[in-house]
Amino acid sequence: MIHPAALKRLHPDDWHALRKWGLIFLIFTTCFIPASNATEAPLSEEESCTTALAAGNATKDGSIILAKNRDLSEYELQWLFRAPRRHHAAGTMVKLQYIEIPQANVTWAWVGSKSYTKKWGVGMGINEWGVAVADNDAPTREPLEGERGLHDNDICRLILERARTAREGMSVAGELIEEYGHSYVGEIYWVADPGECWIVECAGHHWAAVRITDGTAVRANQFQITTRWDAGSEDLVEYAIRQGWCKSAEDFDFSRCYSKEGYPYRSSQTRLERGLDLLEGKVGDLTREDLIGVLRDHYEGTGMFKTAHSNQFYRTVCNKRTVSAMVVHLKPDLTSEMQLMWYCMSSPCISVFMPIYANISTIPTPYLSGGGPEDISNYDPSSAWWLFKRLQLLTDEDYAKLHPTIREKWDGLYSKFAVETDQMEDELLDLFSRNESLEARQLMDQFVGEKLTEAYNLALQTIEEFTSVEEEDVEEEVVEKKTDKTSVYVLVAVFTALVAAGLVISVMKIGRGKL
Repeated sequence: MIHPAALKRLHPDDWHALRKWGLIFLIFTTCFIPASNATEAPLSEEESCTTALAAGNATKDGSIILAKNRDLSEYELQWLFRAPRRHHAAGTMVKLQYIEIPQANVTWAWVGSKSYTKKWGVGMGINEWGVAVADNDAPTREPLEGERGLHDNDICRLILERARTAREGMSVAGELIEEYGHSYVGEIYWVADPGECWIVECAGHHWAAVRITDGTAVRANQFQITTRWDAGSEDLVEYAIRQGWCKSAEDFDFSRCYSKEGYPYRSSQTRLERGLDLLEGKVGDLTREDLIGVLRDHYEGTGMFKTAHSNQFYRTVCNKRTVSAMVVHLKPDLTSEMQLMWYCMSSPCISVFMPIYANISTIPTPYLSGGGPEDISNYDPSSAWWLFKRLQLLTDEDYAKLHPTIREKWDGLYSKFAVETDQMEDELLDLFSRNESLEARQLMDQFVGEKLTEAYNLALQTIEEFTSVEEEDVEEEVVEKKTDKTSVYVLVAVFTALVAAGLVISVMKIGRGKL
């Protein structure tokens, strides 16, 4: 052992030798000794859904196209849920997530994405009048009501049940917010019909809304309305002034005044800008497929891309917490009964969008199956959502290799669905023109049931293919891993011996020359 006093008298060449061997040892241990598994930083509640819109002159066919990813906890299973039109007796109350409110005399039929039995409401959907709704969380500084207020999914469902137009849906949202307030987070509601879309940004009891008939819009999880709005709370500005959030009406900015501290939020801003960039170059010629492309995005082709579903630096539009997705294609030249919601279960980059008419009377059982605690132990192959989720998990194990395979399968099926939907549109137009509405509805039921079943069967088949290949490779992989591990251990021993020998020689040299 070297005496401490000797170290003080070391020649510069000796220090250089020690540093050299120490550096070699450090590099070696860094490269060859297994590191502890780094954990991904949890995503906050403010970093959830992403929604995009292309309207009127921005689209190729003059339609309204509304697209949303529904981001929740990773295993929050979704049902494709439908409710028929119902009539209710005067004085009836309806129990929502937390509170009861008076029921409407009639509630319209709708279909949407529901968190099985966990929530009364839905996060997105379309009703029998061709009114579509979606929502995004948005942090607000206005006081919230907790369990004395409305859950955002409550409001989405109430819009579907009570609105025959997008404008009515905007009014429904505003009136509910003013009377009952939000429960735990501010919210952005999108309400669209074939002629327009209203974006309604709601804080606790206050709201502002803009009407869009042309162009594009994107929201992540922050308010975007600033100094112009088309409808809103009567005391929207005065309340903000009283709270000290702005000095005057001229100083008022809805987003700045009603958002929590830190606005704009990095995660939301990057997704907002990315969505707009993806749409910008195609404005005037945007299609349903372009909006689907936004929902599948992970920042591919940019310096922000890391991995598909585990990007620790940037929140991606499509991610492992995307439990379902929707693209509603609302065409002004079609009747309300023929408006379509294209629905997708799990992350859209590894799934398929399926055509759904709001007036269908039945949904195949697999799309209404599954439940229990939110973890992989509840995997149920009879549940459509679990099949699509399993495919996402399997694909993520080797995304670069498996993603092209699964996309080829789903893209082929989607193309088939698109052609068949156009053909169905012609048949339905003919039936409705001859007042054969019953036959038209029966045809829609049959069509949707067939498409949902086809997608379910292909998901089941693909899982069997992926898992059978895995099973065939297990023994070979085990052997390779053992061989690799043995090689690493040998390499560790050799390098450790060399480094130790070098250090010993240097120490002996120092001892002979300096002590």
